Amino acid sequence: MADNLNQSHAFIGKGKIYMTPVKDGVKQSAFWVGVASALAFSHSVEDKQELFEHHSGNSQLWDVSEGKKKTSISLTIQERRDDAMRAALQATVETVAAATVTGESHNVGEVGDMTFLKHGNVSDVSVTDAADGPLVQGTDYTVDADYGRVELLTGGHTAPLAIDYGYGESKVTKPMTDDVDYYEVRLDGINTVGQQGRQITTAYRVKLDPADTYDLINENFAEMSIEGECLFDEDAGATYQVVNL
Repeated sequence: MADNLNQSHAFIGKGKIYMTPVKDGVKQSAFWVGVASALAFSHSVEDKQELFEHHSGNSQLWDVSEGKKKTSISLTIQERRDDAMRAALQATVETVAAATVTGESHNVGEVGDMTFLKHGNVSDVSVTDAADGPLVQGTDYTVDADYGRVELLTGGHTAPLAIDYGYGESKVTKPMTDDVDYYEVRLDGINTVGQQGRQITTAYRVKLDPADTYDLINENFAEMSIEGECLFDEDAGATYQVVNL
């Protein structure tokens, strides 16, 4: 059917981006990356060879080889959901169970000295001077329980001080340590103008690069830009496909 020449075919795309990690050739559970402001593919051809004729006297281009075709992907996420952060930072995430610590050694002893416990979200903190015995919280020291920070209010103590405490469960993210082979990236998209059609766009095998920056102090909503290369998929016969519904 011919296009209606009076109907707009403009495009403003929106949608939800999903990623599926693949480890040892096995697909894992897919996840939504959260709010995302951009997704784009870029295409390039490298190492093309050009053949020029030499019989016309003008040295015109006669033929061009196809060269090496490359497809890249880029996306910008605006939330920090756990799974998306793993992908963006190529990270592993470990859950540290709640526990107690006895006799953690800290080399402080004077007024104003600060030290950080090995864990945050702490409780029941007690500090002991090897020579003078237990110190009194609120008199000899203060505790920032959320961040595990201890500050001395009195001095002349014999270092190292021994600190006992409990801590709650936490998650530890370690960037650049993941073991994911690649990701399948899928967009369930919609055109919000023109024909207002729906699309499913799938990149089958995406090798992601870690995000260039990981902002931790900012005044506006944080964004993370992620880029990667789309690998050819034998089963699909392409690097990605677009299905118009």
